[in-house]
Amino acid sequence: MPSDFGWMVPIEVMLGSLNHGEVQACSISIIPDKLREVNEDAYKPTHISIGPLHRGATRLLQLMEEPKWHYMNKFLDRQGTIQEQNRKPELRLRECGFDILKLDKIVRASYGGGSNNIIEKTKEHDIAKIMIVDGCFLLELLIRLGDYTENQATTSYNNDIIFKTEEKVLSILNDVTMLANQIPFLVLKKLYRKVFPDGSVIEDDHRVANIVRKAFGYPSVNRSGGAHILHLMHLSTVDQNQQHEGKKAEIELLRCATRLRASGVIIRPKLNSTNQNQHKFVDMFDFDISFSDSGELDIPPLYVKETTEVKWRNLIAWEQSKIWIQCKYTSYALFFNGLICCEHDIELLKEKRIIVNEVNKSNKDLLTLFHTISKGAEHMDLSYNEICGMLNDYKYKGMKVAEVLRKFPINAWHQWRRIFDIVVYYVGNWYNILIRDHIPTVWKFIGIVAAAILLVLTIMQTYYSSRTKD
Repeated sequence: MPSDFGWMVPIEVMLGSLNHGEVQACSISIIPDKLREVNEDAYKPTHISIGPLHRGATRLLQLMEEPKWHYMNKFLDRQGTIQEQNRKPELRLRECGFDILKLDKIVRASYGGGSNNIIEKTKEHDIAKIMIVDGCFLLELLIRLGDYTENQATTSYNNDIIFKTEEKVLSILNDVTMLANQIPFLVLKKLYRKVFPDGSVIEDDHRVANIVRKAFGYPSVNRSGGAHILHLMHLSTVDQNQQHEGKKAEIELLRCATRLRASGVIIRPKLNSTNQNQHKFVDMFDFDISFSDSGELDIPPLYVKETTEVKWRNLIAWEQSKIWIQCKYTSYALFFNGLICCEHDIELLKEKRIIVNEVNKSNKDLLTLFHTISKGAEHMDLSYNEICGMLNDYKYKGMKVAEVLRKFPINAWHQWRRIFDIVVYYVGNWYNILIRDHIPTVWKFIGIVAAAILLVLTIMQTYYSSRTKD
């Protein structure tokens, strides 16, 4: 029997992480092609890489490595308890390195899918370095972000390259919420406890989780932080106690918003404290859609912000990566996909304040978002099955003549606009192909016009010649 069982270590690590309270195997992975092909930019960081999967992938990501070191230095220099105030940052750093190096197997187990090759080729000391630098950067960023959103008028970070403009902060927030741009949450907790020691067991230490919740606008609760930051966002918005069935929704919405209105459905926004008066950096979803027997469809407003698409797509990718997760974001996307069939529906929902367009996206861009947001998803739950079934079967409670008079002009105008939009779309595509592939220069355009005129003159000459002979 061979004495070298080193090849068994990855298997043992994966099995050990399955029931680990603070770690989930394969919780961070490359996005599958079927999800990524619709909008690859929603899954690739542009400013900050977190973890090893996108490290140094672009020139800009390389340039932003230096600010991460500055943030790490600031975090390690923070004042913890009175007993900790005399400890030098260098000593804290060494202790962080010692603790994080011991987590090597756990960290490796957290990465799965198409990321295995990258992790296997990275040495343990290099992985520990990435975890320390990126983990300290994230903690300092989240602390600053929470203070900034809570006390924007009094909080100032002089010469801070990230908080210099709101556009930069929003771009960083997009990067931080990407599934392949995560590090294990246990790493963040270990690093935080080195600067701010706590006598409690690490499983009961919810301080980092609440720092994340504060930064992203979620209420603070004494609950676990999950596998990583994106998972914590899911835990903070989706009721984990509901029964989940990992299969496709049996009933989909077959009537768009315009057709529902024509059928007598009253569409109106459901306002509550959750989705009102949000800071521009806070981007939350409210899934509390309801429909009454009297024909009233109440939908909480969906605020479309700079971070909405990236966050939504990556939360869907997280749901699709696990068979046990309740796929609320995916089913929510499927509902809106059925509710919107053309730009006419976008205009109606904007008028009703169901869609609140805070970034001035065009109706065409919004339509593309809603039609592609759930593309490639295979797992959905049954959250809106009952509502979709009721909406599909709903009939106007009145005279049949009144129903026809109500529905016909709305549906006719709606269908005409849909056909017109389709024609404009294809004509525009054909024109672009013509200009790009067949008429790339002015001289070629003149040549094609001259050839067309010559063809017309030849046809006319042939026609008149035949008439003369007759």
